[in-house]
Amino acid sequence: MLQLLLVDDERSVVETLAETIPWAECGIGAVHEALSGAMALEVLEQNAIDIVITDIRMPGMSGIELITRIQERWPHIKTILLSGYADFEYAKQAIARQSFDYLLKPVSDEDLIDSVTRVVGQIKAKWEEAASVQKAMYALNENLPLLRSTMLNELLSGKTYAETALADKLELLELPYAVHDEIGLLLIRMEDRFADLPDREQALMEYAISNIVSEVMQEHFHIWPARDAHDYIVILVKRKKDSLIAEGAAEPRSLTERYAEQIQANVHIYLKGAVSILVGGWGRFPSQARDMYEQAVRAMRQKMGQGQGLFVTTQQDAEPSDAAVSAVWALYEPPTLIHLLEAGRFDDVERKIRRIFEELLQADDNPDVSEQLIEAYHALAGAFAYIIHKNGKQLHAVLPDDALRYFRSPAYSTAGQLLDWSVRTLRRIREDAEQELKDNHSTIVRSVRSFVDRHLSQDVSLPAIAGHVHLHPVYLSKVYKTETGEALTEYVYRLRMEKAAFYLRTTASKVFEIAEMVGYNNTAYFIRVFKKFFDVTPQEYRDDWQRQG
Repeated sequence: MLQLLLVDDERSVVETLAETIPWAECGIGAVHEALSGAMALEVLEQNAIDIVITDIRMPGMSGIELITRIQERWPHIKTILLSGYADFEYAKQAIARQSFDYLLKPVSDEDLIDSVTRVVGQIKAKWEEAASVQKAMYALNENLPLLRSTMLNELLSGKTYAETALADKLELLELPYAVHDEIGLLLIRMEDRFADLPDREQALMEYAISNIVSEVMQEHFHIWPARDAHDYIVILVKRKKDSLIAEGAAEPRSLTERYAEQIQANVHIYLKGAVSILVGGWGRFPSQARDMYEQAVRAMRQKMGQGQGLFVTTQQDAEPSDAAVSAVWALYEPPTLIHLLEAGRFDDVERKIRRIFEELLQADDNPDVSEQLIEAYHALAGAFAYIIHKNGKQLHAVLPDDALRYFRSPAYSTAGQLLDWSVRTLRRIREDAEQELKDNHSTIVRSVRSFVDRHLSQDVSLPAIAGHVHLHPVYLSKVYKTETGEALTEYVYRLRMEKAAFYLRTTASKVFEIAEMVGYNNTAYFIRVFKKFFDVTPQEYRDDWQRQG
């Protein structure tokens, strides 16, 4: 939904338009108000406005001056000018400044709705064009290296795809890899002066090194480069089907090692710097990619340490050692438990927890499962404690005693018991978060209604109300509509009309006095909106009531 700004030095005009036009039906999600050109510029600075409707004749900055400033600062914004003067000179100036439309006051609802609907259609057409497949494909091609790098990092971090989804994404990114392909891995660490370069120059060196790798290996291998979280350059390699392996290099591993030495030498000669290269094991794509990568990182740390310009090969393939205690990988697959909890994605958290324990329960007869349970417990307890504390609460304020006891003295002996505690604890955290959100929203609604009731004769525009409750106008509109089922502007309008009707029934105040009491400085506008609401004028309403009494 788009955002619209109404600008007029007459408050009654602005508020009447804000309240009486069915903006949502026109495609407008939020309506902002300003009583001068200067105030309008402030609103524009703070909000993503799409359409401005402004009066021409205003003290200080005129509407023509305002749209000139808007075109200089926000050329994408569409403007509609209103004027009480049928003056062709204004129309010519509006046209010269490419205003979308020019309407004479008093403008009818139908004319304004028609104008806004047309400009909304124009804006949507522009975005539909921007989102066209042709432009999307152009943008995709422009960003292929980054998208490929991101995908490889996701796979190396353990992200999984359905087989068809993986094939589709690989095809989209023009990557010649498929499920069960044999793959190898190189890990390159930039040394010497490379490591001390600023980020921008390091990125250029990374690109240059990847180009050298491609030039050296392209005859026999497809390469897929990425920069990982450790600032290593990771190269996934796959043998080309139509390549002939040279004599003396009977299998891909040997050829990869020879190429790695050549890459190291070329970087030294042509880029005047050093790199350390680790030639990792071989395995199947994508199932073994993460294990290959983890083994390579571990070997880089254990075998190379802080050495400079080293060359190492690992003799292990991607198969894990029988003697090794394997980590509970599901704990660390992205998105992590903490990221999901921070995003409030509680269903996804529970699914992740159940995947973790599927892995553990399958290993229930494994003598090392107790080690894995300790790992899982600390990761889960840490994530739960983190999100509770981040929400500004203590554990005992959120969790019942049976769940809290696990933080003080873990009382599990099987994976099933720990799973039960984890799910119960998660659901209690979720209930607390949902109740807090509901309470917050209820508090917002009460605060809004109190403010409107106390300031009905003053400024109760959406920006003024949002400022009172310290929320963005668009967010406030959504919260209020979700909680009450009624748009905030509709509530203000209804309250004004109900209060006006009450004063007409219970006081002898004149119509213009009642108009001011409910926030309308222009009596004619008040009569117009009152009749639209009740189907009678204020005086007719009062007369009917007196006759009935």
